[in-house]
Amino acid sequence: MIALTSVVVGVDFSECSRVALGHATRIASWSNATVHPVHVLETGVDEPGDEPRLTSMQREIRSGLSEEALSRWEAFSYATPCARGLPLDVCFGSRLAGIRQQLALHAADLLVLGAFGASRPNVGLGTLASGCIRGVSTDVLIVRDNYRDAFRTVAVGIDFSANSERALASAALVAHHDGARLYAVHVAPRDLDTYARLRGELGPQLQAFVKAETDRYAGLEVRCHVYPYSGHRSGILEFAALVDADLVAVGTKGHSNLRDVVLGSTAEKAVRDSVVAVWATRPAEPPAAPG
Repeated sequence: MIALTSVVVGVDFSECSRVALGHATRIASWSNATVHPVHVLETGVDEPGDEPRLTSMQREIRSGLSEEALSRWEAFSYATPCARGLPLDVCFGSRLAGIRQQLALHAADLLVLGAFGASRPNVGLGTLASGCIRGVSTDVLIVRDNYRDAFRTVAVGIDFSANSERALASAALVAHHDGARLYAVHVAPRDLDTYARLRGELGPQLQAFVKAETDRYAGLEVRCHVYPYSGHRSGILEFAALVDADLVAVGTKGHSNLRDVVLGSTAEKAVRDSVVAVWATRPAEPPAAPG
């Protein structure tokens, strides 16, 4: 079971970020988490703390840009009821660096970003979404600007790892509070003999794995599937389309070097190709070594 305490939302004053704010405030309300909207003014500097000493003119320019952003936020938040009264954090740097800075500042558990809907165009979730999922230390929820409502059907990929257990916990939390149907799916090879054998072996294992997390939510509708993967695209996305899911939850694999996340093929394809919302779950941080 997960418990959120702090949620950061990327805001660029688009309809995408308006929808992201709606989802973020709804999800945060389940555990009384705080919501922190952030707007990054790009400077091309990778890390906000690494910019050279600013001249007085540069400081004046930045001050003007900040005031303009706050003025835009005043009008934007007034037209976005869930955002009224929320203060906007304005920072400078690259988009990823600025978001990373705010996640650390607010000790965030979740980052929420918006992406264009499937009609503009029918593609995946974009480079910023992929970059954030790779480059931040929190879970990331990417939502579509053409879907504002509570989720109705949630699909979560299960590979029996500890991180897919965390993805299941996130998916179950959303499904429970939104009143959605939850599908837990393990993708298996499509070869008939292999699939039949794996289904017989893994079906009970999948049921037990899912039951341990979902039994805590009375009345949650859960369906478990061992799904034969065609190999043409992400198996979890193929299954999500079959059941008309509007949210897909996947786990990432962990660290490559220093900061970046190795998504793995399942999460990589989900971010690249999904036309619905994606919740990408990071592995739990290892316990700190004794001092």
